[in-house]
Amino acid sequence: MRIRSIIFLTIILLCLQLPAQVVDSVQGKIESVRGKVEMLPEIQVRGQSEFVSVDAVQPTQLMSSKTLSVLPAVQVSDVLKLMSGVVIKDYGGVGGMKTVAVRGFSSQHTAVAYDGIVVADGQTGQIDLSRFPLQNAGVVQLVMGPTGPAAAARTASAAGTLFIHSAFLPDFTYDRQRLHLDACFTGGSFGLINPSLRIDNLILKDTIRRTTISSSLFINYLQSKGDYPFTLYYGAAGDSTSQERRENSDVKTFNVEENLKFKFRGRAFLNAKFYYYQSERGLPGAVLFYTVKNGQRLYDQNAFGQIDLQFPNMSVWKYRMLAKFNFSGQRYYDGEYLNAAGYIDNRYFQREYYLSNIVQFQPIDIFEISLANDLVFGNMNANLTDFVTPSRLQVLTALTAAVRTHFPEINAQVRLLHTGVANWTKRGTAAKNLSRFSPAASFSINLLGKKPSIDLYFRTYYQNIYRIPTFNDLYYNEVGNTNLRPENAHQVNAGVTFARSFVKTQKMVGNEPFDNVYLEKRFEMNVTATLDGYYNRVKDKIVAIPSKNLFVWSMLNFGKVEMSGLDATATTTFKYNPSCFKSASLSGSYSLQRAVDKTDPAGKTYGHQIPYTPLHSGSLSALVEFSWSRRCNLKIGYTMVAAGTRYTLQQNVPQNELAPYTDHSLSLSTEIVIGDRRHRRAYDQCKLGFKAELLNLADKHYEVIRNYPMQGRSFRLTGWVKL
Repeated sequence: MRIRSIIFLTIILLCLQLPAQVVDSVQGKIESVRGKVEMLPEIQVRGQSEFVSVDAVQPTQLMSSKTLSVLPAVQVSDVLKLMSGVVIKDYGGVGGMKTVAVRGFSSQHTAVAYDGIVVADGQTGQIDLSRFPLQNAGVVQLVMGPTGPAAAARTASAAGTLFIHSAFLPDFTYDRQRLHLDACFTGGSFGLINPSLRIDNLILKDTIRRTTISSSLFINYLQSKGDYPFTLYYGAAGDSTSQERRENSDVKTFNVEENLKFKFRGRAFLNAKFYYYQSERGLPGAVLFYTVKNGQRLYDQNAFGQIDLQFPNMSVWKYRMLAKFNFSGQRYYDGEYLNAAGYIDNRYFQREYYLSNIVQFQPIDIFEISLANDLVFGNMNANLTDFVTPSRLQVLTALTAAVRTHFPEINAQVRLLHTGVANWTKRGTAAKNLSRFSPAASFSINLLGKKPSIDLYFRTYYQNIYRIPTFNDLYYNEVGNTNLRPENAHQVNAGVTFARSFVKTQKMVGNEPFDNVYLEKRFEMNVTATLDGYYNRVKDKIVAIPSKNLFVWSMLNFGKVEMSGLDATATTTFKYNPSCFKSASLSGSYSLQRAVDKTDPAGKTYGHQIPYTPLHSGSLSALVEFSWSRRCNLKIGYTMVAAGTRYTLQQNVPQNELAPYTDHSLSLSTEIVIGDRRHRRAYDQCKLGFKAELLNLADKHYEVIRNYPMQGRSFRLTGWVKL
């Protein structure tokens, strides 16, 4: 039986002409061997097209590196604008702060996980997405509602989770090359310079012990003057205007990442990441009447190390451990402040220690139970006089049970999350301790059963979560309130997902006498669509709105807020062969968000939309790829982002309206391959690429946040080489 298996495997490898690897037991060397191909008699091979179904358990939106490389985008926030149910607060320019909020919640309700571990900021609770460059992003995924059993308890306490996965290391299985280089340089309007370098290295590969160690080093530098022009309006519409340039909007950032991946006998995986980021930027401030200048500066430093250890193949048990240490420092400087010293130089320092243990037990194929326990300790100190120096210990425990059946296809999950928080300070009064339980449940079913190339799911979930007040909420000078209660949120969602694949094949015969007869895909179309309706209710909602500049915020408590709406997405992809036209895709999203104040029926803001949440918003993206040969391709990308009327303050009156806007962008990219796998070794290949982007085609001058004008028409040019 073993001999027949070896012969059968050898024939397959010879027919495919794949390089195999043979281990020399004497010298321990690995050599590449290519066998001689012998033509077989005429045969006919039939195959099914690859069909990828949409995620049916939770509303999930995902973009891979292949799509990200074509879109006119340079930061993660640019990609999120194309997703439904998302509100991006953008303060203009490449260096402007960018935060994400989902379905009417504040940005503190959205967890941002980088390579599986949450990125946290105990001071503000908000993560600036501008620090994540797309050059090192492999997958950007947004998940609404409860996460799966393998997730940490920390992600279970969020209304939505943004997963950012760094670019995957190359597959070294059939490649003798131990080193891959990816160098990229971007230049653009308003002094944009952005070089980056990525080095992937195979450190160790032991085929006998099935052990692999590989590393990836990523270095990125970005600078921009940010002095883009804008129109300054004096008074109401129709009054006088002037053309100005944004001042004190420059930025310089540098970050470096080192990723180490260990694979041990296929039974254990260890991913380690070391990250450092620093930035210096001007805070341009709000543009008010004749005031366009601002002298504040902001300096950021962030360093962390994290590990992700997994044992996924332990019979009925699975184990995962996450650990992280994070340090961040922030300096706020204002050289024109009117006080006795004549300036302000505030410095804040945060430290966080994080440990998560996840144990999964699956006694039978259809049932799984998991227990996740997270320990989070964080503290903060500053150079301020009489600063309270707060510390906080959080213990989050999530017990999850999941059922998955195949006939019919059903996914059901229930979870109970306990959140315990202990606060203390060196000075002053500490916030109250907290102990709460939060239930969650989700359910999905395939309404069409197991039909080939088509899926139709119905899904629903309920989730209760608590948003713990941040250090700024509790202790910030003249704003903090140690008696502040956590936000208590209830989420209900119901929706459908649909996926359909259409394939047309044609019988083909080769030109040579011994060529095989085979079926080739001539046309393929995939259609996916989702529609979700939701209702959220938040008690004791805390809303942060910038007052003087990007660093000083005003905390407003709305008491009760109700959010209801619809999220819709649709994607269609086409593939046609053989032709220079290779593929095309068209994607669209629409969001209806009604988030209103329900605190006091007699209040002036009762029933009014909360600030900066548009009732209607949507996006459109199109990608087209042409390929004349294996060595050259051409890709065209187009995006459109639109947002309806928003209000800058609680009262929905004309004076507080912010005009709707649309933003169109276009990209053109090409990549040339030097070297051919048929005649040269794979590691001799070199890829050269070029990308041109034209942003804000209509030169629309709009504001996402009042008095923070966005930049008009601009361009970016990018070149890269991959070895």
